[in-house]
Amino acid sequence: MSMPGNLPVVRITCGICEIVSRKAQSTGDKLESDTSWLKQKHHSDIRRKLVHLKLNFILNNLQSYLDHLKMNNSAWPCLLKNISQDWPCQKEWVENGKPNFEWLSRKYGRAEVPVSNCKERYFNAQSKCTMKLKEFLDYWEDYIDKKHPEESQCFYMKDWHFPNENPSENVYRVPPFFASDWINEYLLKDPSKNDDYRFVYMGPKGSWTPLHADVFSSFSWSVNICGIKKWIFFPPGEEEKLKDKFGKLAYDVESEDLLDSSKFPLYSPSVNRIVLIQEVGDAIFVPSGWHHQVWNLDDTISFNHNWVNGCNISKMWDALSQCFTSVVREISDCKLMDGWDAQCQLMLKSCFGMNHLDFYSFIAAIAHSRLNCLVEGATLEVNGGWCLGPNHCRFDLTRINALLSSILNADVSCYNDCVDEMKSLVSKIDDVVSS
Repeated sequence: MSMPGNLPVVRITCGICEIVSRKAQSTGDKLESDTSWLKQKHHSDIRRKLVHLKLNFILNNLQSYLDHLKMNNSAWPCLLKNISQDWPCQKEWVENGKPNFEWLSRKYGRAEVPVSNCKERYFNAQSKCTMKLKEFLDYWEDYIDKKHPEESQCFYMKDWHFPNENPSENVYRVPPFFASDWINEYLLKDPSKNDDYRFVYMGPKGSWTPLHADVFSSFSWSVNICGIKKWIFFPPGEEEKLKDKFGKLAYDVESEDLLDSSKFPLYSPSVNRIVLIQEVGDAIFVPSGWHHQVWNLDDTISFNHNWVNGCNISKMWDALSQCFTSVVREISDCKLMDGWDAQCQLMLKSCFGMNHLDFYSFIAAIAHSRLNCLVEGATLEVNGGWCLGPNHCRFDLTRINALLSSILNADVSCYNDCVDEMKSLVSKIDDVVSS
């Protein structure tokens, strides 16, 4: 359901508490926009704004989304209204405001899905298993019938690669706000990779996800087609106040352990945070590097993507570099052994999900797709069947060239054989963008 009029649905907590809202708007939207102004903000600027500014976080169309990013330099979470009303899954997967268990079980019940136990901690995550979707749906329906009993296990189906496993099922469409998605564009063009960052989540009332930041320091988006979620966001840098004396991130930001200064010496109840309540049809935009924790306040189904583009690719590179530094430090005592550099790259891929050569292949592929479109005078079809025009392609290439300059200056031995290729790509981008 959507909120009428000026009802307050967002709480911003930053030492003080404010309530903001925004009336619904309805305008036509264009996907092609001038995005050259998008740059990342320094963490201290974010904290300063949290204390001093009152912002609107509820948006209703593409232009208001772009205005939000422009005003805040792409660094803020926000909530976008009325996204899923035309999605087939909104009609087929949900019945009378609850999951359509019979439909889902009949249609997809044989699928193997990943399931987390929200009441069983495994290190700093939740224990996991796999189930047939029908088994999970049967559990969930019974859990609802028993009024979500506190004493029972609480299972949460997370990270089901539904679009990848069901490529012919067009049950939703990527919102135009999030269409420029380099990671999934790259992976989907090569079926041999058999991977993506597009997921379905299903969970009963009371299920939740512990405090974390997203993979690759990516953006993410999440759209509810059923139920209500509560999100708590912490600006980059604030997570340091949520670490225990050993430097480990808190598992649950609502745990009373945080109030024990002998365990969490840097924590204060006034730590900067933003709280958003996400309802049916709402999309949440999660910026790079924002730690967050999420609760299902009702029985909930959502579609979720992680994504990277020209606005946050430098964040991904920084995260890769930081992970590499940690790997090098971890095995520095073995530096004289044969194959040490290759071992570092192997460990980097295991820890981060990509190594340096993977990252360059990814960037080069995105660059060539944009170059080809500009040279041929064509548009580029991307996720959701949207098309990027020449301005967007030029913006992407400009950001890639800035990144390539950083890569060429990096002390990474596996890039030594790629230097000439990188310089050639930089030169070609310069020629095409300036023509």
